[in-house]
Amino acid sequence: MADTKEQFADVSAKRLATIYGEALLNAAQAASNVDTVLEEIDSLVDDVLAKNEQLAALLAGAAIGRHARKEAIDKAFAGKASDTFYKFLLVLNDHDRLDLLRPVRRALHELNDERTRRLRVYVTSAVKLSDDFQNRIRTAVHDYFKLEPILVLHEDKAILGGMKLRIGDTVYDATLRTRIENLRNQLIERSSHEIQSRRDRFSSAE
Repeated sequence: MADTKEQFADVSAKRLATIYGEALLNAAQAASNVDTVLEEIDSLVDDVLAKNEQLAALLAGAAIGRHARKEAIDKAFAGKASDTFYKFLLVLNDHDRLDLLRPVRRALHELNDERTRRLRVYVTSAVKLSDDFQNRIRTAVHDYFKLEPILVLHEDKAILGGMKLRIGDTVYDATLRTRIENLRNQLIERSSHEIQSRRDRFSSAE
């Protein structure tokens, strides 16, 4: 699944990643292996690059050059991955764009969800959500957006309680931590206002 922390570095990177993602999806659909390609890019990002930042930096950098990177891709993917995904990696390498693998993966999932009328919903909660609560989220999202929701669950004890949902670029935050932070900010703002008011009254009295 696409990582909730994945964000596009800038607008141009997002646009380029979308172009590459659409090209990969079109090729996968033509070869009738969309699910396979999705699994392959997920596995590469989550199981390989995420656990070996040195390898990720090496593949994405210019230090070893295209020829050396191609040899590494051949050794790791030729005959082991689908021909669609293998050739796509070669294209990224030829254009020195292996650094876009993560945003391309995100764009690929979003485009595929759009074509299959599905909606990816990233849910962050302090504890594991029950099946019943997950179904309630699915029903609410489906009724509102009229699309089939795909929940991507993530647990984070730092939010203390409540829940955070991200749909596309919109975040719906109902976490206890956020409420505490908002209350804290309001108290600080109110305190600062009162201090300033007292200063103003003191100045006027003088």
